[in-house]
Amino acid sequence: MATFTISIPEYLKKKIDECPEINWAEYLKKRFELRIKELNKFEELKNSGKL
Repeated sequence: MATFTISIPEYLKKKIDECPEINWAEYLKKRFELRIKELNKFEELKNSGKL
């Protein structure tokens, strides 16, 4: 599996640390997957002339 590193502002890191019950890596992975699906659907619609 690949590793993906991001930088976030300190205030956001503090907010994230306030929610230790959330698996942020898993959340982001699912969110990235959803966004890719949305972008692919958009491309399909654009290429088919329906958009």
